[in-house]
Amino acid sequence: MNISLEALLHAINILGNDYDVTVDGIDSIAVCPPVKLTPAGRKHFEQALTANVNVDYKDDSYCCTYVSDADEKIDKMAWDLLGSLAGYCYEDDYDKWFEGKEAELI
Repeated sequence: MNISLEALLHAINILGNDYDVTVDGIDSIAVCPPVKLTPAGRKHFEQALTANVNVDYKDDSYCCTYVSDADEKIDKMAWDLLGSLAGYCYEDDYDKWFEGKEAELI
């Protein structure tokens, strides 16, 4: 299925379960709802959120696999967003992108 990363994160919010997400050629990371973004986060990750990726969803393993049609740039953008969301960024950046009064569910 070809959807935006934002649509997938929105679906994870709706389902309300933690999902392991594998970014093609990089690694896997857990995405835990609720997924929220601040306006600064939306701006910073805009390209990653709007890029269409191929998603292979496997209900039995709770795994979503991203395949970016061999575009390593899209893989890297998706990984940067998901890694930051999981806390693999500076605390100030995490707070600026995902926390605070202005943060809204995707």
